[in-house]
Amino acid sequence: MIFVESAQHRMGVEADAVLRLGMLLMGAGTGGYRVIRAMKRVARALGFDRLDASIAVTTITCTFHKGDNFRTIVATQDSPGVDASRIEALENLTHGIRQQITAEWLNEQLDEIEKMVVKRWSLPVLVVAAGLACASFAVLNHFTLVDALIVTVAAASGQFVRGMLAKKHARQLASVAAGAVTACLMYWVIIELFGLTQAAAPGFVASVLFVVPGFPLFSAIIDLSRFDFAAGISRLAYAVTLIATATLSVALVSWMTGMEPPAHVPQVADPHFFIRAAVASFVGVAGFAFLFNSSRRMVGIAAVTGTVGNLIRLGLVYTGATMYAGAFVGGLAIGLIGWVASKKAHIPRTTTTVPAAVIMIPGPSMFASIYALNLGDMQMGVTAAATAALTVLAIGIGMVTARMLTDRAWLFGRHIDLDAPLPR
Repeated sequence: MIFVESAQHRMGVEADAVLRLGMLLMGAGTGGYRVIRAMKRVARALGFDRLDASIAVTTITCTFHKGDNFRTIVATQDSPGVDASRIEALENLTHGIRQQITAEWLNEQLDEIEKMVVKRWSLPVLVVAAGLACASFAVLNHFTLVDALIVTVAAASGQFVRGMLAKKHARQLASVAAGAVTACLMYWVIIELFGLTQAAAPGFVASVLFVVPGFPLFSAIIDLSRFDFAAGISRLAYAVTLIATATLSVALVSWMTGMEPPAHVPQVADPHFFIRAAVASFVGVAGFAFLFNSSRRMVGIAAVTGTVGNLIRLGLVYTGATMYAGAFVGGLAIGLIGWVASKKAHIPRTTTTVPAAVIMIPGPSMFASIYALNLGDMQMGVTAAATAALTVLAIGIGMVTARMLTDRAWLFGRHIDLDAPLPR
């Protein structure tokens, strides 16, 4: 009896270590597919016979099997986020396991990752990154140079407020709303202070795009493509909640100040625009990669990948393709280029492709839809919302297609086999 109790206790210690790894990955913002594969790699090295897990955006429910014993554990965490550097460190750990391990060894490695992999960039750097990223959106959406300069200051102000609240561990919805309101009000104050006409007002929508949750949005689409509804739907609900909070905050400020979002986003007007678009795409993707706590290497690779993908999208639209076809091919290009780049640089693909795709999110359409609904203009509101949703879906489908073309385990649904020997 003593031996049985000891074995069960040991199983519990090992299960807790595997679950801790999963919680760290989930908290870093990666999709359910990567979480379960990482957990199974470690469970195999610890000698488990089977692991069944359901991954959501804040909860993991898993059952471990070893011999005649099993153990079911549920764990939750309060506030999800995005940390590309932590995703890289945790995946490198699990991919590097080539022999049997102990729970103590695994916990030591996780302690080291939690201690060493911290926020790479200070708040001032993130403030500048947010300002430049949103200014890039302004350029890509054909706003004027004056608009772009104002957007830089407004978005930087909003990111500063959001960052300060995050440091104090405020709720995410509060920090998103405060950041969006600050950015909008700063934009309005500047155009009023300098006596600019209301023609500059529509540019304010670009100043709040730093709060759009691009990482969970695309991760949700990728999870749903695998019919992983627990992870996909919960992550999609999380992203939509953040978007709704941001857009409603913007709509409130818009109503109070009289600033109106653009009725539509103009398409590519001339070939010379591609030069500006290339620079804006590179800077914009790099800015968002900084916000995702990416390393310098990740920032550079994501920026190049996103620039190429976005130029392909714009080129197709310029030649007469629909915006949805352009978005699909752009997402496909990002997925394929990101696959090659991640192999060469030995980094997780998601840390390259998702930041690269964020630059193509139709933020102005999202905010225009809420503004229109606030005015009671159902036709404009539904049209803008449908445009935004279909564009994001097209980008996501392109990335999923690239994944199917380059990952046989993904395409054929092959999972980590705990009965198979460890890789050498």
